[in-house]
Amino acid sequence: MMYPLSAANNEDGVPVVPLEDVWTHSPHAPEHETDRSEPPAPPPYAEGTGWQEVEVIREGNNLVRWPNVVVGPDGRVHIIWTEDGWLWYTHRQADGWAPPKRLFMGIQPHVMVDEDGALHMAFVHEFGRRWQVYYTRYSEPMWSLPYEISRTPGISQNPSLWVAPGGHIHVVWEDDSTGYAGIYHAHNPEGIWINAPVPGVRGRRPALAGDAEGTVHLVWESPLAQERWDDIYHAQWTGAGWSLPENISDSPGRASAQAAVATDKEGIVHIVWREVHERTGVIAYSYGRYASWRKPVALSVAEAAESPCVVVGPDESVHVIWRDSQSGGWVVHRYRRGSEDAVWHTAQVAYLAPRRISQVSAATGPDGSLHVVWVEENKHNQVLAYRMREPVKQRKQYIPVAMG
Repeated sequence: MMYPLSAANNEDGVPVVPLEDVWTHSPHAPEHETDRSEPPAPPPYAEGTGWQEVEVIREGNNLVRWPNVVVGPDGRVHIIWTEDGWLWYTHRQADGWAPPKRLFMGIQPHVMVDEDGALHMAFVHEFGRRWQVYYTRYSEPMWSLPYEISRTPGISQNPSLWVAPGGHIHVVWEDDSTGYAGIYHAHNPEGIWINAPVPGVRGRRPALAGDAEGTVHLVWESPLAQERWDDIYHAQWTGAGWSLPENISDSPGRASAQAAVATDKEGIVHIVWREVHERTGVIAYSYGRYASWRKPVALSVAEAAESPCVVVGPDESVHVIWRDSQSGGWVVHRYRRGSEDAVWHTAQVAYLAPRRISQVSAATGPDGSLHVVWVEENKHNQVLAYRMREPVKQRKQYIPVAMG
């Protein structure tokens, strides 16, 4: 099944469709569940261009989860993941990848690199039947001793971290200490950690980003009162406190989940998530500022798209990566150039696998290159893989000159 989004297939860009049109107005919208007995269809995406060879970081029988990739200001690529309950780390060297190093027991890592090249990581660790969020920092050649920052009586999970210019660290996570799923926020002004629930917020799976002014942008999923399905919300923190939540997806009757967020140099916030209706999942996108958001649009063209991530390059190009499990496993990439009004280029397959892709992560380098990691799996084997895409080429503009 394909949506109007795929009507054209060219490098000059394809217009996106409003999110609700995927199901309500599209002549291609599903009238019944897809027949899974049919042979797998070829990918409804263009073949990817500009990608280097796939590199295997880890392969074996151990369970691999939560891959993270970040790129430092010096261009060095860092990868962190969980393997059988332990955190592992490697980075790119001049002669290839450094031997993977086992760090600490933990799951659900979230990693960021700051303007000085130091790595910051939040993760979840279980000790004495208490699941808590910890923080650690890597400044070559060693990692700091993990520090417990959640310190709540409930279950703390799904952390997300952002480091503001100047080193102010912010971490959010999901926590049920209040008797329901809420979002907590911790930060370290002057080196002292402070944490508290985000006021008035119930929700799950938070994601965090920030801008050059130090404003923190939080997104999460939560149902409306009397509503069965979740929507995607946004709130921002400026130091004076949290803003009121805003409903970004606003899609009654459809499930919105798996939100991710990034910001650009102008402070514009870019949000992606998975929108599901009648077992059909598409990748949705919106952008804007507090109290001023563009109408969501659909970026994917297949019915099994999920786990999106969004990153903004140094040239302001917006990249969205997701996985698709309709036939085997696809890692899919779509981008647009820096202008707010720029068209989205055709969605392309960054990697096509004969088996399931479970999780993806992406980052951009200081040269505009795109770096992606994912986990490919079956019952007996787990593969952590990496691939890099060359920087987006900027078009040359020719200005006519009058001669005479």
